[in-house]
Amino acid sequence: MIRLTERDSRLLRDLVLSHLLSRDQVIELGYFGSVTRANTRLRGLRKLKLVKALDTPFMGQALYAAVPGAAEVVGERLASLAASRSGSPRFVRHALFATNIRIALLRKGAASWRFEQQCRHSFRHGGREWQVRPDGLALAPTGPVAIEADLGNVDPAKFREKLRGYEALALSGECGHAWGRDTFSLLVVTTSPARASRLARLLPDPRGFSFACRPHDQLGVPLPGAWS
Repeated sequence: MIRLTERDSRLLRDLVLSHLLSRDQVIELGYFGSVTRANTRLRGLRKLKLVKALDTPFMGQALYAAVPGAAEVVGERLASLAASRSGSPRFVRHALFATNIRIALLRKGAASWRFEQQCRHSFRHGGREWQVRPDGLALAPTGPVAIEADLGNVDPAKFREKLRGYEALALSGECGHAWGRDTFSLLVVTTSPARASRLARLLPDPRGFSFACRPHDQLGVPLPGAWS
């Protein structure tokens, strides 16, 4: 009989909050020390009907996601996320990219990471309602760094509105309520130097927060491939 461990519980929670993980990401996040151990344990979690494997032409390994049955381990509220997510190529690629950014920043010294579900924040400023929904929040020694993982498919007008939301967060004083610090930085990780330059020009003079756009390879972040 397969017994669940504390590591299994942490991995299942991570799978839910990350949307999905590749086997190599599971290893890089420190859950297992080898491909053999990772494959064996993930196979066991599949037998317990807590995890499913997604075979894609995207890469030479399966991708893993939690299933609603994981509610007995992670709780109904988190498990409900697994039941409502899209499995489209764009969604999957974006989730993998966000995790690659997370891994790179933790290696560079970030103390911890908050997932999108843990750092979204709604507030009112300037006579209207706003919501910021970063793809993650890296807690660095200098303060919180909101992360946007951009794969080049967001319309510039929509991205500009997203940036205005961060500016509203900075000017409203709501950052302390949202992330526990009065100031924050925004890091956009994207596909190329040209795209980074284009996005940076959408908000050339950010007020109240630090804003940077960087191509993925400048930060050592692998860019997931694409498939249709």
